[in-house]
Amino acid sequence: MLKPVFTWLTLAVPALTFSQFVGADESRHYIGGTLGYGFHDFETKEHGTANFSDSITADIYYRYMVNDNFGVEVGGMSGSGGAFSIFSDIWHDVKSLSYRGVRTSAYGKLPLSASNSLYAKAGATHQWIDYDITQDKDRLGVSETDSGFYGAIGWEFRFNNGLGLNAEYQYVPMSNLTLKSYNVGVNYAF
Repeated sequence: MLKPVFTWLTLAVPALTFSQFVGADESRHYIGGTLGYGFHDFETKEHGTANFSDSITADIYYRYMVNDNFGVEVGGMSGSGGAFSIFSDIWHDVKSLSYRGVRTSAYGKLPLSASNSLYAKAGATHQWIDYDITQDKDRLGVSETDSGFYGAIGWEFRFNNGLGLNAEYQYVPMSNLTLKSYNVGVNYAF
């Protein structure tokens, strides 16, 4: 019972903390998303492993900029097996792994020029994980939850019309599932 409460508090703390510092003359809102390709390691004590399997990832988010360089993001992310998961499913007990969940993070950027910047995100995530296992010649569907750190580093190019393009590396280590992906995305300031 404490784990879900802890997870939601962990997700809410960055948003509540940064909301106290709002004082910028101009608040900015962004919506965006990324698509990517990466790898995941999964291990559960009850049902086995799916180590070093690939996945296609997706991430959507809303960002509120507290000032020119710092903001807060909330979003959702999901992923499922990639091209090599077919081979991974042959060797591992866990098959057809997919995940979806929510995340929140603090966002900071370092401008390199008027259009280019480097950025980093750090926060927390809570994921719902679905997979199949074979027990006694029967294939069973299993659903679990997992929580942990969410982190990303990347580069962004902004156009004058509010559109931004970005490339980032996401690292999400949780207790049972670890995600590592390379994503490209687009966002829009409004």
